[in-house]
Amino acid sequence: LNAFIGIDLRHYESGDYLAKEHITKRGNPYARKILFRCIYNIISASRTNPCHIADFYEKRKKQSQATSTKPHMIASMHRLIRTIHYLITHNKLYDYNIAKNR
Repeated sequence: LNAFIGIDLRHYESGDYLAKEHITKRGNPYARKILFRCIYNIISASRTNPCHIADFYEKRKKQSQATSTKPHMIASMHRLIRTIHYLITHNKLYDYNIAKNR
């Protein structure tokens, strides 16, 4: 699913050289934009509506020393995709109390 959307990581190494990992952007750009905006809205609404995606984003942001938030957004997009896939395949509704324990 990550490759379809284009948020899978590109890995490059040659000899002793190991490059930074970037997303491939080979997938659907519209899906990437929609997911990015979904994560932004989830984080904005997390003060009133708790969500384990927002908790994950905040935890990663606190652990990292980097000033950029995009890697944390991409990781949250991956978590959202996995959550949506699980909910659809198991025909369940989202419940924060169950999701925060996983």
